[in-house]
Amino acid sequence: MKPLGQAYGYTSNMTQTLVCRGQVVGKAIILESELGLPEGMSVEVEIRFQPPAKSLAQRQQALQRLFSMNLPVADWEQMEQETILGAVEHETAQ
Repeated sequence: MKPLGQAYGYTSNMTQTLVCRGQVVGKAIILESELGLPEGMSVEVEIRFQPPAKSLAQRQQALQRLFSMNLPVADWEQMEQETILGAVEHETAQ
């Protein structure tokens, strides 16, 4: 992959793919960085939605729901570490 500021891209079978994050503002999407494409170039857009992060209160409520289930967990510390690791991997994959 070739870095392009905040965007990155790759080429496959004569198609160049650029990936760049952005934010919806009104009816437009404002990109974090300039893509450097010539004006008038035809493009195809794919949008992947990133839901907002849960608040601390929402995460604590979810944890309390887990505790209230009284699940047969042999090692709570291990379960906590695996849960945190899964959340971190999920965040870094996006």
